[in-house]
Amino acid sequence: MSDSVDQHRLAKTLTWRDGMALALALPTGLFVTFGYLLGVVGAWVAITVWFVGAVVSYLQCRVFAEMASMFPRDSGGVARYAIEGWKKYFAPIGAIAAFGYWIGWSLTISMASVVFGELIEATWFEGNTLDIDVLGNHLGLEHVFALGAMLFAWAFNYFGLKFGATVNKVLGLLVIAGLVVVSVACLVSPSIHWSTANLSWSVDGDWKTVVVVLYVTAWAVYTGEIVASFAPEYKDTSRDTSKAMTRISLFMIVLFVVVPLALAGGLGEGTIRDNPVTYVAVAFDHAFGGASWIGTLVIAFSLLVGMISTTADGGRALFGLAQEGMTIKQLDWVNRWGVPGRSLTLDVLLNATVMVLVGHPVSILLASNLGYLLAIILGLAAFILLRKDRPNWPRPIRRSNAWIPVVAVLVVFNVFITVIGVLNPGLLGYGGARESLLAVGILLFSVVLYVYRRVVQDKLPLVWRLPAPAMPEGADALALELEMRVTRGAGTVHEEVANNAGLSTIR
Repeated sequence: MSDSVDQHRLAKTLTWRDGMALALALPTGLFVTFGYLLGVVGAWVAITVWFVGAVVSYLQCRVFAEMASMFPRDSGGVARYAIEGWKKYFAPIGAIAAFGYWIGWSLTISMASVVFGELIEATWFEGNTLDIDVLGNHLGLEHVFALGAMLFAWAFNYFGLKFGATVNKVLGLLVIAGLVVVSVACLVSPSIHWSTANLSWSVDGDWKTVVVVLYVTAWAVYTGEIVASFAPEYKDTSRDTSKAMTRISLFMIVLFVVVPLALAGGLGEGTIRDNPVTYVAVAFDHAFGGASWIGTLVIAFSLLVGMISTTADGGRALFGLAQEGMTIKQLDWVNRWGVPGRSLTLDVLLNATVMVLVGHPVSILLASNLGYLLAIILGLAAFILLRKDRPNWPRPIRRSNAWIPVVAVLVVFNVFITVIGVLNPGLLGYGGARESLLAVGILLFSVVLYVYRRVVQDKLPLVWRLPAPAMPEGADALALELEMRVTRGAGTVHEEVANNAGLSTIR
């Protein structure tokens, strides 16, 4: 172990471009859900739902940027902000939010891995007969490929996030280039007749079905907030975080409208529905004749990008939870490459287990989305609580007071889609009570680990409320002093921050 590595601090090696690269998990959600969703709603409905979700995501990212600047040394992103906002009221809520956020991101690794395996099998191993039954879940060759993809994503994170971000940049640019080419081809190719007649407003059910679609795809359309999870690792925390979140959110709005509009209008809903994993390859084949392998590579690269990003994010959520004393202390550790290696490894083990027990991609999303949306709701509410409880806390990025009612509306909106989604998981034709119970069980287990950490490991009394300082102290104060200088200039630095730390200047 290198003596120069702090085993409890993440390395500051990233720029906003790296943050955007790590957020390029965006196309993954589009690829793994669009074909399945067209079985219950028409393309126009799906596109409209995604557009609404993408706009909501943009607003949420603006809010989360302020909180990221308030806690520049804290890992965990949205979940960490929920911990800070709620701990003086009911500390276990923070643990539930953090575990929910971790599960929401982490389980998408197994989802993307299964789709990756299905893609490889359908393209090159269609005739295989491998079939293993595990607790009523049928596993085949695609699950073997899925496990290999999980290990690939783990390796690219375990040995340094900068390397993983670089890989994501390369693969992400290839994915974007492929999406641009196939989208344009669907619109102008003489062999593909794009028409609005290929898109419909059909809904297999009522308004609840539409809401459940948004619930299931929330991970995909809200994913711009992943940038905040790496805030302590940016060289310029506040500016890099804000810049990456804003740009990736705007890109997401374009992505979730243009790509499905071009592909569904060109191929038709039936073709995409019949090829839910390989429809991009079908589009390349129709547009260029025999070039389906290009589409296969685009999807495969996108899935790998998503797995690298979600592995990184899930590991940091666990690490931040352990730093705050809300889960086992063994996870408050980084390896010689400056990344939370134990948390990353736990992620792989969990996802392999979920893949065996659940199997289908949409069912996995149903099991993970409750925790994810709960974390989003609690994180947004934390913005309001922090404004009330810590009005003088330095905010290198500060939104106007007009954002407070906006955040209240966002909380209500997310509570609404969460309640409808949890109560009606079967409306999409995948999953049911088992997936919802699995999500609730994981969240309750987080409380058990919180109690174990506090009572057994830290030997502290079990309290349901934790003190929340009105102003930052010590190293946190110094970090904020630096952020205020960089973001707003030395003339606007809050002197009380330095005074609380016992220093007036940074040397």
